[in-house]
Amino acid sequence: MTKTKSTSDAVMAATRRQFLVGSVAGGLMMAFAANHTALGAARTLGAGAYEPSIWFQIGPDGRILVNIAKAEMGQHVGTALARVVAEELEADWVDIEIVHVDSDPKWGYMVTGGSWSVHTSFDQLSRAGAAGRIALLEAGAHMLGVAPDQCRARNSMVMCGDASVSYGEIVAAGKIDRTFTDKELSALSLKPTSERRVLGGAVKALDIPTKTTGAARYGLDAQVEGMLYARPVLPPTRYGSKVLSVDERAAKAVKGYRQTVALEDPSGVCQGWLAVVADSTHAAIKAADALKVDWQAGPRAAMDEAGILAEGERLVNDARAGALWVQEGDVDAAFQSADKIVETTYRTHSVLHFQLEPVNALAFEKDGHWHIHSGNQWQSLILPVLAQALEVEESRITLHQYYLGGGFGRRLYGDYMIPAALTAKAIGKPVKMIFTRSDDTGFDCVRSPSVQKVRSALDANGTPVAYDHAAAAGWPTALWLWDFWRKKWTAAERRTAFPSVGPTIGIPSPINGCAPSKIRWRRKPFCPVGCALWGRDGSVGPLSSIWMNWPMRPGKIRWPSGLPCLMARAAMRAKHQPVQAGLCG
Repeated sequence: MTKTKSTSDAVMAATRRQFLVGSVAGGLMMAFAANHTALGAARTLGAGAYEPSIWFQIGPDGRILVNIAKAEMGQHVGTALARVVAEELEADWVDIEIVHVDSDPKWGYMVTGGSWSVHTSFDQLSRAGAAGRIALLEAGAHMLGVAPDQCRARNSMVMCGDASVSYGEIVAAGKIDRTFTDKELSALSLKPTSERRVLGGAVKALDIPTKTTGAARYGLDAQVEGMLYARPVLPPTRYGSKVLSVDERAAKAVKGYRQTVALEDPSGVCQGWLAVVADSTHAAIKAADALKVDWQAGPRAAMDEAGILAEGERLVNDARAGALWVQEGDVDAAFQSADKIVETTYRTHSVLHFQLEPVNALAFEKDGHWHIHSGNQWQSLILPVLAQALEVEESRITLHQYYLGGGFGRRLYGDYMIPAALTAKAIGKPVKMIFTRSDDTGFDCVRSPSVQKVRSALDANGTPVAYDHAAAAGWPTALWLWDFWRKKWTAAERRTAFPSVGPTIGIPSPINGCAPSKIRWRRKPFCPVGCALWGRDGSVGPLSSIWMNWPMRPGKIRWPSGLPCLMARAAMRAKHQPVQAGLCG
């Protein structure tokens, strides 16, 4: 059927999407609409036509539920994001509740890391809250029989003089139907800092009560009826290992032992893995210890920390290796004419995460749909790998989110869900797999060792005139996160936009007035035993050390972490105090 567009339809068609505020099933739902729609907000929301997320809902009892698509691991992110909404919504904090949502395309891209959660969500959530406030104020004014400009919203109430109506009462009336175009949303005036009542003040963190009473649910707490327990048995190398033989005789003597499963993993993450299944975690741990396995180790079995650092030393001292990232001025000439040269080589070693809660996952299939219960920081990264491992569409997998007993980046990689899911698939029953601390150590995505050779050239007055920095470290981003690459450079020069694995951009600014400068990056993919990163091409590389400092404030240039140490040495060599060399600013 052909529909003639009205004037309002034409206006909506000119916008990319709309923010909808509508009464749905006895409550108020607020969301973004994916496409242009001639339906009212209430009908559109009721039909589920929203994208990327439903930010919050208000019930007829006045409770305001804010949906949190970020992982909680001790940083109170749910409270932080709920405060952003509550501020512009003019909600009473006592009415606010939060829920950490499961994976679903409607939530958009799901990742918690890099200190991104608040600053990337702030404007969007603020405008969602402001739009909700306007819709409630208009509906409340109508109920009070006055014009909206005669009313104000405060503490989950719409007030006009001595008369007032609560948000809950407005919602219960069920007559809110309001849309905002992108242009209208961007034009909304947000509160100045001086008028904020929720942000910047003291509020009670919403996750503290359940954590205090023990009611908070972590991945280790997940249970379903009829589930069995499993412990992984890891091979000697992360990649390339093969099981030659398994002796279960001692394991069978353990009470509660069920079986040992050889995992077949189409994703390539679990190569040469076994899983011991039992009636309890204790039995699984004990039986796995009793198991005798003969493996054919992968090609990297002989690699060790000393060998990795030796390779780093070779790379930083080979001017032909790697790629030259930044060069300003004639660095070589500056060093040749220098009065003094200060040179130091810095080394860092492999670092494990050792978060408090060992990684774990509960997996089972029900009615053709896979359910994975676990705490995770990056659902959107692991979902396609899980789909590959289970040989199903991503739409047939739901990740059920729990609190994380520590993350620190370890749970950015949901690889620990894969063996749990494969074991459940193999035995046809729900399986809860828990890694012991030693298991997690062998499977952790280590922070790579690094070698950094830094040099500074000084003139006769002790003033730095040139700087040279060569660094070598593992570089996983080139292998497992291609979307972060900047692709305009050649293959040898490609660099990551992820801030913890090297310079994000060229470094054109002089270092405390010191130019020229040169940054050389030596990289070679390698994988020590236990490295847990996967690559699309089957190759791997451990996580690079964070040798570039985090910025002190937005826009601050990230300088190599070896630089302050080198400048301190150079200052002392020139008989200056380090503070005089600008190291405290």
